[in-house]
Amino acid sequence: MDAESHAMISIHSDHAANIVSGVKTVELRRRFMSLPLGSRLWIYSTLPVGALVATATIVAIDYDAPHQLWARYQTEAAVSKNLFFQYFGDCELGCAIQLDGIEPISPVPLKSIRRIRGVDHIPQVAARISTLEASQFEEFRRFR
Repeated sequence: MDAESHAMISIHSDHAANIVSGVKTVELRRRFMSLPLGSRLWIYSTLPVGALVATATIVAIDYDAPHQLWARYQTEAAVSKNLFFQYFGDCELGCAIQLDGIEPISPVPLKSIRRIRGVDHIPQVAARISTLEASQFEEFRRFR
């Protein structure tokens, strides 16, 4: 995979747990970066977990009006209707990222992510990561 084929995405810990368990297979966003289908997402579960907890492959990215996204993905999104529409608020366009190949991983803690990436912060939404960073996350998992 090339450098643009890997990205780290920050997901609220409750939603990340639902992805890891297989209940949630669609991640919702008000905005999302352009990534090619087949990209590998490294899922960062926000505090209190504060670690990379899974990887997944992007199989589709669907941009549409929130009410259309709700009609298509209400089950796979694993959120209540109230929370869904509260999240999207007055957005005219939302994004549904369809995930497959979800693989729980041994957690890579925040301290190690910071060391590997050479930055103090985790991306608020998502950020591309290099092939080298992805391989270091893999190595961390392997020798932990």
